[in-house]
Amino acid sequence: MSNKVIVFSNTIRGVSSSLVNAFVCFGFTALHLQSDLKDFIIFFTGVNLLLSFVNWGLKDYSVKLFVSESGTEKVFSQLFSIRLSLFILIGIIICFIPIDLTLILFVLIFSFLKSINNTIEAFSTAKSKNGLFAAVDLFFLISLVTYYGLNSGFQLTIVILLMIITELSKLFVGIILFREVISFKLINPIPFLKKTYNYFLIAFFAFLLSKTDFYIASLYLPSNEIINYHIYSSLIGLSQIIIASFFSRQMVDLFSSGEKTFSDRYKRFLITAFALSILAIPFFYFITQYFYKFEISLALIALVFCNLFIYSIVIFEMYLKTHQNRSQMLLVGVLVSAAINIICSFSLINYLGMMGAVLSNIAGLLSLYVFFKVKK
Repeated sequence: MSNKVIVFSNTIRGVSSSLVNAFVCFGFTALHLQSDLKDFIIFFTGVNLLLSFVNWGLKDYSVKLFVSESGTEKVFSQLFSIRLSLFILIGIIICFIPIDLTLILFVLIFSFLKSINNTIEAFSTAKSKNGLFAAVDLFFLISLVTYYGLNSGFQLTIVILLMIITELSKLFVGIILFREVISFKLINPIPFLKKTYNYFLIAFFAFLLSKTDFYIASLYLPSNEIINYHIYSSLIGLSQIIIASFFSRQMVDLFSSGEKTFSDRYKRFLITAFALSILAIPFFYFITQYFYKFEISLALIALVFCNLFIYSIVIFEMYLKTHQNRSQMLLVGVLVSAAINIICSFSLINYLGMMGAVLSNIAGLLSLYVFFKVKK
């Protein structure tokens, strides 16, 4: 598969979930279906919360294992075992949450399929065979848009069932493609849990780094500014997913090579990151002006670029530290940056409003990059 096809496939897979979320929320909002919108947000939040534990922070590390380890079947067994045990543990807790039983059932089914597919797709990323998975995601997105157009709207149950069918389809594709190496053999997950717990903590504090400013902003900002900042955060998040997906091919190459390759490719990586951050600006401006209708200043445009460029170079540093198995350094780095985000958020938002929240998020990312450089 050519590099261009690989990059396109990874990008489609990376942004599909965010696009589906945005489109469904837009549809329910446009149709004034507040009850369905609320239930979909609960469903989506429940899935993300469950997966944040079940995945155990091993997204990039899973790819590294498949690239660097010779025993592919053993890696599959380790990842399936750890994710199944965590799914059962957290799933039981979720069953006691006082929400509609059907919604809980949908959350559990979709999360279970997604956790299995996350493992299979980590292997497909390592082997650069993401084309069919991207095709399934793209077909689902087209089907969802078609369904909305033909029916002038959609029902929540149908949307979730389509999402579940999509994950079943990807599971079927993965089993067919990799049937010779996939192993569903369950082993004792405790040793692997102990070995990799740092990666879960890294993922958790990285979540705080990316979201804390938004939650603190809700304490200070008026409702209209909170909505605008939510739009800003969602578009920044989508842009970051696209950038991370674009670089996922480089991640595989870097994990399979020596450390010298990181230094050799750093300049090219910076140029690419700069170009992607610049390209994101007109799309960001167009969407905010013509779909969401909120004013965006030149200063905010400049900060959009800063956020995406700093995020891109932080990704590279995290790839390098993952390659070096320096999980302790990654953990301390995200702890420090999350703390700086929290401090800046409380200090700046009360005085600068939404701009303070934007600056706090960038300060957290920048401090993470500086930490990695200082602690070489």
